[in-house]
Amino acid sequence: MSKRVRMLDIARTAGVSQTTVSLVLNRVPNVRIAEDTRQRVFDAARELGYAPGPSLAEPTTSSLRRFGVLINEISAAYPIDLIEGLQTLADDQGVQLIIQVTGGLADREAAALETLRVLGVEGIIYASTFTAIVEPTTALSALPHVLLNCRRADGVGTAIVPAERAGGFLATRHLIERGCKRIATITGDPWQEATRARLHGYRHALRRAGLSVPEHFVRTGDWSHHSGDDSASQLFALSDSPDGIFCHNDKIARGAIAAARRLGVAIPEDVAIVGYDDREFAADLEPSLTSVTLPHAEMAERAMTVLLKGKAGLDRPLRRVHGRLIERASSSRQGAR
Repeated sequence: MSKRVRMLDIARTAGVSQTTVSLVLNRVPNVRIAEDTRQRVFDAARELGYAPGPSLAEPTTSSLRRFGVLINEISAAYPIDLIEGLQTLADDQGVQLIIQVTGGLADREAAALETLRVLGVEGIIYASTFTAIVEPTTALSALPHVLLNCRRADGVGTAIVPAERAGGFLATRHLIERGCKRIATITGDPWQEATRARLHGYRHALRRAGLSVPEHFVRTGDWSHHSGDDSASQLFALSDSPDGIFCHNDKIARGAIAAARRLGVAIPEDVAIVGYDDREFAADLEPSLTSVTLPHAEMAERAMTVLLKGKAGLDRPLRRVHGRLIERASSSRQGAR
């Protein structure tokens, strides 16, 4: 059985980003992409034997089942994983996806839903780029739908979200099992759902192991390389500097690694570092970065599976999908002090 061609393969062949490939092949409207770039993507897809889902050029003539996708934005790696996961399962099941980018605006959501209703979709995937608590337009309730990477504050509806608390616990437990005793964390933006959940998992793992959680070991960041570098520099200056750091994403961890190298702090001998998201660059860092995966593709496939089942699939309000810890050199079990 031949290996399935993925959008990442097409992106490499065409010399464009995976985001561009997804936008072109899914024919996402209202996105400016040069015509020669579009053609390179189509040529690469044809050359590699990519088998896309049915074209939306003639939606009224298709007899296939149709489903809509509403997503607030497409501007980073994360939504591409969501969309590719949805598209992969849709292709396998022989159904049609119609993707609408709404900017998270209620009027654009309502207009997109009306368009999808006219096109005869059976259900909607309502997706968020970042894990969030959302307030969808009331028009969404008129169609079967699944919330992907988001949930409502009132708990209404079926939501598929990452198990962020479990991920924070997993990362911290790994450092504990490695032998670290003074474990710090550098968070993302404090207002975000993912930050609060990952921090909760960190604290729970430490308490469960009987370790203290000094408040000066909890540093607030903003998901950036700079905040990782700055926060780690402050941590390394402490008299009781940490021997383990759980960074809430890989960009923060990359900044922490940069600070350690600049200040002569050996990784992992002096400090072990764990990131989150398992971004493409994690394996290429020096040292390579241990990271917890963010299971966007699995979440998307789970959401699509639920929606395909119709009412029978919409029987559970909240489903959390767990990531995995990928151990690399930044926390290898040799050299703990």
